[in-house]
Amino acid sequence: MFDVVCTTANGGIPIFYRKNSKMDSVPFTTFSTLNAVITFADVQNVQFKAIHTDKHSFIWHAIGDSLILAGIGDLNDSTIKTGLELISTLIKMIIGDENIYNKNADRIKREIKNCLYNWSETICSDLCWVIVDKKLSAATKDWWDLHVSDRKLLITIILANCYDQITSADIPIFLPHSSTKVLLRLVCCMVVQDVWTAAICGPTPNLDDIEINAAKSFRTVINYFRPNNPKFELTSGYIIVNTNLFKFMQNYYSSTDVQKGIIQFYNKIASRLMNDNLMGSEVSCSGKNHNYYAISSNGITLCLAYPSKHNMVTIRYYAKQAFQQHLSDINS
Repeated sequence: MFDVVCTTANGGIPIFYRKNSKMDSVPFTTFSTLNAVITFADVQNVQFKAIHTDKHSFIWHAIGDSLILAGIGDLNDSTIKTGLELISTLIKMIIGDENIYNKNADRIKREIKNCLYNWSETICSDLCWVIVDKKLSAATKDWWDLHVSDRKLLITIILANCYDQITSADIPIFLPHSSTKVLLRLVCCMVVQDVWTAAICGPTPNLDDIEINAAKSFRTVINYFRPNNPKFELTSGYIIVNTNLFKFMQNYYSSTDVQKGIIQFYNKIASRLMNDNLMGSEVSCSGKNHNYYAISSNGITLCLAYPSKHNMVTIRYYAKQAFQQHLSDINS
């Protein structure tokens, strides 16, 4: 047997410490001293894989960039390493692999702002901003020069007319304080689910080019916006079902109406895929506000709801990409 200690990557207070009677001879102060040495060495870009004393081996195993496991025992190194790897896998299963990495908020904000300014330059607009989860996240300097009522109006227009209904919009507007006589052009597009970028711009470029440029400008920060369970691009909702175990694996709904629609689609139409042994089975149907699509393979069924503005060719393209990526993730 061996003892296990889990600490933060900066050598902070242990998160847990497993101690058995056989290892009582190892003082905790010994581990603390060694842990301090490891932490200092890491700052100097020196990495210790193991430290040995006359009686014990001390093995360190990093989990992401935020946690460190330490195994202390009188077993051989490979046995302790195997045990730490198993514990590491268990921790990842419990808290999620994406939650074990440090995310520096200030650095993320700077990266998002750099992407915003790049998009601003590409579409020739000095007045651009980003909305994340219905809140302003970043904006160019000209945004802050607007009257506060005009800023509120612009965000309200996007939330009321675009957020849960479409993926892009091109809206002619007047601003009550900044532009009462000159008609302005408000353009906005969804980067990923719940993340929108918007701008006041001239007659060019067209909306298609604006969407393409937004996707290119923000591609380096897209992963910051993704939740623990991925929301597939352009969708208003989805469910993933393990048809072998007859249980739901993941779900996302932008509204209760989407939830009702996609569940009804699954129960009445898509569930028949559970009895279909063919690989890559597909089924789709159209609704009033949304089109629904399902694909099934290897015991996994993915059902998605897309705004009705998207035709079935576009839906199938994005859905199949998302489905293949999901299968790759769970099989990796």
